[in-house]
Amino acid sequence: MIIKIDIDALRKYMLDNSYAAFFVGDFGGALAESVDIENASDEELIEMAERQGIDLRRFQI
Repeated sequence: MIIKIDIDALRKYMLDNSYAAFFVGDFGGALAESVDIENASDEELIEMAERQGIDLRRFQI
């Protein structure tokens, strides 16, 4: 099944979660991950989201 994803909204959601994990838990890895999220291609971002268990249907357009 192919769905269209609002990549900007997905990227923002993932960045917000990464920053929150850093500030709340002081996880250095979360901050490093935010750089990966910012620099990821659309396909890479979707793969990262799937690995994190994010429901991509939430970002369907």
